[in-house]
Amino acid sequence: MPQHNRSVPDRTLLGWVASGDAAALRELEQRHGTSVYALAYGMVIDPGEADDVVAETFAYVWLSAARFIETANTSVATWLGEITRSRARAVLLSREWAGGSLEPVTDFSVRMRSSGSVSR
Repeated sequence: MPQHNRSVPDRTLLGWVASGDAAALRELEQRHGTSVYALAYGMVIDPGEADDVVAETFAYVWLSAARFIETANTSVATWLGEITRSRARAVLLSREWAGGSLEPVTDFSVRMRSSGSVSR
């Protein structure tokens, strides 16, 4: 297995992931996990669901790395953001389908309706 370090470009790591190198995936997660979590949390506003989005994001990376290497013309960080947004939107849609709300309870429009400032 190749020696991993911070000087290895993300795309090279992703190539190793495509070859089944779990250590390369862990390195990508160490490099990008905080920003992936921040993006997920910013969308779903729930720590547990954000953790789930991060796990789903890197599981997708594991399964799709080879296709990305062959076809993508973007950075790995951009791709991770796209995956994260997609997974977070799925969480928001599942809330809506379950009868919940897409918006956090503290949403301004909810406060306006409950105060009577917005008519229907």
